[in-house]
Amino acid sequence: MKVVTFDQEALDRHAARLAEQVARDMPPGGYDAVVGIRRGGSLVCDAFCRHFPAGAFRMRTDVWLQRSSTKRKTPAVAAFLKRLPYGVLNLLRMAEARLLALRHRARGHQEERKVEIPAPLAGMLTSVAAPRVLLIDDAIDSGETLRAAAAAIKDVNEASDVRVAVLTVTTSRPVADADYYIYHNHTLIRFPWSNDYKNPVAGQLS
Repeated sequence: MKVVTFDQEALDRHAARLAEQVARDMPPGGYDAVVGIRRGGSLVCDAFCRHFPAGAFRMRTDVWLQRSSTKRKTPAVAAFLKRLPYGVLNLLRMAEARLLALRHRARGHQEERKVEIPAPLAGMLTSVAAPRVLLIDDAIDSGETLRAAAAAIKDVNEASDVRVAVLTVTTSRPVADADYYIYHNHTLIRFPWSNDYKNPVAGQLS
């Protein structure tokens, strides 16, 4: 397991690589919708769409879903984290990732997660016989988030062809995996919007 830090330029560069990968395997006619999962997934999706071929999708939107294990850090905690060196922050991230993986395996069942489908996306899903949807998130950990999002889309139209693109898959056997990815080797990414993100120094970007 390792941790890499992305500044905005690194995020844009890797989103471009992901867009190129998806474009090489694009279904005929492109996608009816490219959908980000808020919040990190929507920011990755914005960067992705800047590099995806023009006319390759009809709609760009987001879905809303909250991971049950996600807890917002207070400003004081975030400020404290930013004072720690990246070596310590990396160890904390890896420990947290292992703890969450253990909790997921011990739980052994699917979590209930509410997904909000925006009206324009729901309208498109009901008006197209077999809509092609590309779901984009920043990372897959347990996979529960993307499984819930894909299930919500198929609840609207079970004929939907849902594919998934992420920057990293951090676990070996997520319940929902990615069709397209940059990392699939337990790489944790620190994004510009992460609570422990600081202006990185040379050698910390990947």
